[in-house]
Amino acid sequence: MILFQDDGRWAETGAFHETLAELGLLDGLDGSAREERAELVAWLLEQGFGLHRIRDEVAPMLMPAHRELGDDGRYVSEREVSATHGIDLVLLQGIGRALGLPRLDDPEAALLLRADAEAAVRLRQLIDAGLDPGQMLLMIRRLSDGISRAVPAFRYSTISAIMRPGLTELEVAKAHQKIVSAIVPLLENMIRDILFVQLRRVLEGEEVNASERAAGVALPGARQLSVAFADMVGFTRLGEEVHPEELVGLVERLGDLAREVVNPPVRLVKTIGDAVMLVSSDAAKLLGTTLQLLDRAADDQDLPALRAGIASGWAVSRARDWFGSPVNVASRVTSVAEPGEVIVEGAAREAIGETPGYVWSVVGARALKGVEDETKLFRVRRQETR
Repeated sequence: MILFQDDGRWAETGAFHETLAELGLLDGLDGSAREERAELVAWLLEQGFGLHRIRDEVAPMLMPAHRELGDDGRYVSEREVSATHGIDLVLLQGIGRALGLPRLDDPEAALLLRADAEAAVRLRQLIDAGLDPGQMLLMIRRLSDGISRAVPAFRYSTISAIMRPGLTELEVAKAHQKIVSAIVPLLENMIRDILFVQLRRVLEGEEVNASERAAGVALPGARQLSVAFADMVGFTRLGEEVHPEELVGLVERLGDLAREVVNPPVRLVKTIGDAVMLVSSDAAKLLGTTLQLLDRAADDQDLPALRAGIASGWAVSRARDWFGSPVNVASRVTSVAEPGEVIVEGAAREAIGETPGYVWSVVGARALKGVEDETKLFRVRRQETR
């Protein structure tokens, strides 16, 4: 039997080490590293973690932090969750996929983390509130994908805040638990605030026209839309010359610039590799925003030159993404633009009209890949003021 002294240290140190060694908890460790691991395990036991669970963890130092995030080591089966909470099994599994959870082959096996099951049950309430199940799953997937891309930044910031030379495993574990427990409530508020800001911006940019009201068309649906793509010239070649982290920084910088220049009814839909996609119901305002984005990029010495293409037509929205002819055409138009140029196809040119402040020139009709018939193209720039 292993006993504690008043100061929390193990009285029978030899027996304790033998137990850890038998369980494989000291494998590959020598000298002070073995002592640090033993000290960490002793503290984890005090925190309520069992020896066998500690043994099965890849990173026992992070166990307390994981618990702060809802991982209490308890698992349930999908079938049990379905029966207990009255949630359809297929819907439960769909929510799990949308959240990015691994697919479980056996719904009877207790392999679903209890915290993940509770999250799925709460998300089911969105359907009860009136959301379409398919749209809800798309929304969850998009939110999950976006947050998953932000999580590495959280990881780096938390680890950099606690990692200092000479720290023992126990000190790292305690520091990580402390910072995670302090940050979690703030993250909850942060995600809520970001979501509300984005929802407000979406609602500001929505328009319900008379035909949609008369037909009772569910929003968002098919509508006349102008689409712009702007990408970085020579990005593929640049990828062969610089470190991947530098490329990521350039992509993030482009996204940041796009967010700085957009205002309703112009919206940033997404970043796609080295490009950003903007949409608007107002073609003239989209053009102005696109030109502003190219100007801002030209002033940024770290960014390659941008080029852009704009097209208009009927498009359909699904989970804040857009699909349809103008999306395809705008992408193709962008590919024929020169560095620093904005090229506009015919329908978008008509939608912009004779808006003052621009100088137009005819590029001509071009055959674009994946687009039927030739596309009329126009080059546009700002009119110089004297």
